Amino acid sequence: MGENSKIVWTGNVLPDGTIEAGYTFNPWIGCVKISPACENCYAADLAHFHKWVKKWGGDYRRTVPSNWKKPLLWAKKARARGIVKKVFCLSLGDFFDKNIPQVWRDNLIDLIRLTGEIGGLEWLILTKRPENIPDMFPEEWLNNPPKFIRIGVTAENQEMAESRIHKLLDNWVGKNFISIEPMLSDIDFVKVAYSYKSFGADGFTLSGFMRMIDWVVCGCENGPRDTEIEWVRNLRDQCVESSVPFLLKQLKIDGQLVHNPELDGRQWLEFPETREVIL
Repeated sequence: MGENSKIVWTGNVLPDGTIEAGYTFNPWIGCVKISPACENCYAADLAHFHKWVKKWGGDYRRTVPSNWKKPLLWAKKARARGIVKKVFCLSLGDFFDKNIPQVWRDNLIDLIRLTGEIGGLEWLILTKRPENIPDMFPEEWLNNPPKFIRIGVTAENQEMAESRIHKLLDNWVGKNFISIEPMLSDIDFVKVAYSYKSFGADGFTLSGFMRMIDWVVCGCENGPRDTEIEWVRNLRDQCVESSVPFLLKQLKIDGQLVHNPELDGRQWLEFPETREVIL
């Protein structure tokens, strides 16, 4: 629950072009299913298999103190190497879940702040609850977002894209990303932009809206629901047109799950800090 991550978008690109694994950190375990993306939740399945919590959606467990000490060690090691390592925070929960005891969240905020003082880490906080950001993040971070925090939202279909991307942009002006995984429908960013309060028909351009988005990550479900290749291609094209880094994490090809797949003859593994592409 707190070692090297197998999730490619937590990695960072080394000078030789390879991707070095980042980290996954879970200060607690537990969440509530709230949208279509949650239907076949891998975290719920893992928690059930390992008996980490009594009931997914009705029980939460804080991880052990030794686990909480790991990010400080990671930060010191990365700082000594002169690099920045990514930490995916809460693959087994949601930072902005209102059911989490506030003291746990305060403790996590203190930990993130400490690693920020050390340097060496960028925290990736992925949520399905961006509307809770103003009430659950320190005011100083809202007014002056730290460079060591990047907040993303899950936008699995058009409805969630229009709802959650808007809320993210309204409530967080720091570094961001959009996770379209599992991709359950075609995503039209023109419609997302037109429905956003700050945009309209006058002077509208897709790239103007997309400039507010730092990074788009895409992948199919590791489950029964399929992702159409044309949905992925359309999303990729919108990102390329607007110069937004695009990372394709996984697809089902001939019924098999393929990580870092090729699309139109190449892999798409772009990262916002470098714009590096691994061919």
